[in-house]
Amino acid sequence: MSISRKLSCYVILIAAVAGSIFVFAKPKDKEKESAEVKFTARTELVLIPTLVTDKSGNHITGLKKEDFTVLENGAEQKVATFEEIISDAHRVSRPKSANEFSNALAGESSARRITLMVLDLINTPFMDQANARKDLLKYLTQSVDQREPTALYTLTRSGIQVIHDFTTDPRVLVAALHKVKGDAFQMVDSPEDVEGMTGSASPDGSAGVDPGAVLSETQKIQTMMEDSELNFQSFQQRLAITYTLEGMQQVAQALAGFPGRKSLIWAGGGFPFSVSDNTMQLAPAGRDSLTDVLPLYEHTWQLLNDAQIALYPVDVKGLQVVSLPSASVRNPGRNYARNMNWRNLDTQSTLQTFAAMTGGRAYYNSNDLTKGFRDAVNDSAEYYMLGYYLDRSKTKPGWRKLAVKVKRDHVEVRARSGFFVTNATVDPESSRNSDISSALQSPLDYTSLALVARWDKIEPGKEPGKKHVSYAMHVAADAALIDEADNNHLVLDFVALAKTPQGKQVDQPEGQKIDAHLSPEKLLSIRQNGVGYRGFLDLSPGEYTVRLVVRDGLSGRIGSVAAPLKVE
Repeated sequence: MSISRKLSCYVILIAAVAGSIFVFAKPKDKEKESAEVKFTARTELVLIPTLVTDKSGNHITGLKKEDFTVLENGAEQKVATFEEIISDAHRVSRPKSANEFSNALAGESSARRITLMVLDLINTPFMDQANARKDLLKYLTQSVDQREPTALYTLTRSGIQVIHDFTTDPRVLVAALHKVKGDAFQMVDSPEDVEGMTGSASPDGSAGVDPGAVLSETQKIQTMMEDSELNFQSFQQRLAITYTLEGMQQVAQALAGFPGRKSLIWAGGGFPFSVSDNTMQLAPAGRDSLTDVLPLYEHTWQLLNDAQIALYPVDVKGLQVVSLPSASVRNPGRNYARNMNWRNLDTQSTLQTFAAMTGGRAYYNSNDLTKGFRDAVNDSAEYYMLGYYLDRSKTKPGWRKLAVKVKRDHVEVRARSGFFVTNATVDPESSRNSDISSALQSPLDYTSLALVARWDKIEPGKEPGKKHVSYAMHVAADAALIDEADNNHLVLDFVALAKTPQGKQVDQPEGQKIDAHLSPEKLLSIRQNGVGYRGFLDLSPGEYTVRLVVRDGLSGRIGSVAAPLKVE
């Protein structure tokens, strides 16, 4: 039985006790898409990191709350929280102990200036991956500020891979980047490959065959082969979309506990999908509507926004001339230049849209991409954080447009352009199964809940050849864990999963769900001391890495940590 299947069974069992059964990851039908949003009992604060600069790009200081106007779908909102932030560029570190493992940050909780670079090897043609490495090396050797905490990850078919965690020494990142190997396997064919295969293909991916024509047997076979190829491309694109969104979710979960605005540089060949400018929904991919991917897509943007991440997509293909086919295209077709230009504009539009959704910037069609890297760092140095409470009486699902205006002449304002309000984004239960599975498999520690874990006792087990390993998990005191309006309700999942040094899963995840209404005495204790949990694993002698996870069922926040273990 797989991890996801076992957790699914666990979810259904718990839901049955409560009198309901939840079904996950099924395509939406029209009735569900138009259904009203079902808010939880909690009030949601919408936070908007906002950059205000002069024409030269310099931060304008000293603005007050009264200088700002926040609009949601054109309606003015009351600004409830306001702060001018000057971020801290000091090194990011976690407390270390011989037998304790924590995902919390060491020192004070001031807003830190954090830059994360992700080299996307899934959506980047192999030849362009070399350009990406060259531009990153150029930036790291010439431009990076040695005070800036910077990390380098890659996105591959195996998920997010940590090349080097946060460091302020660019030499370390340069050495790590030299070890990154390209991936010659291309999940999504480039537009030029598609044009070369289909000849006169139209932008929607159709082959342009006249249905009224009488086809010879050879033509029928050719059409059948092209149709199979398009079906395979659709399947590969769906995988690329899923891997890309899941990678973004892992990054967001890993940075969620870091206070302040974070810059995420996403260097690659573009995204494996298009986005509608009006609704921000995924546009159909040729013959594929992608409706069953929408919950994953919407949840991804919720996590990015919750983590206050600004996305800086960088197209590493550089300056392009798309009107002339390369030597690899044997049959460009009469519409080649038009279709290639259309596809190129669509890629650039999606990069712009994604950047605007989070308050970042997009960089493309340029041979000087280090500017994008520099801007991503500088933008998080000084900014304003605005917040307002979501109006829960508005239950229509979909994209909520945001606009921030400043009562000051000759200024430029940049903030995220909106957010999704759907059942996939406001109902923590809908993503419980996938969230826990993601935390167990990710190489990153999730940080929105502060977690400390330690090994306790190792004793002889009941099964021959196995040891009984006890562990303790402690969640820091956090008032947001408890819903006082619902009779002091607390919902926490504790889960553990052991893997060998080769990454092989040893057994199914073990864990427990705590769902309780606290007495006044328990409430006071948890507010003062946090929440403790004790569990155990039965393991054969050997070395392991154990991923320990806690998830708050009321908010969807997750804490996780990897703990090495040697059983003798």
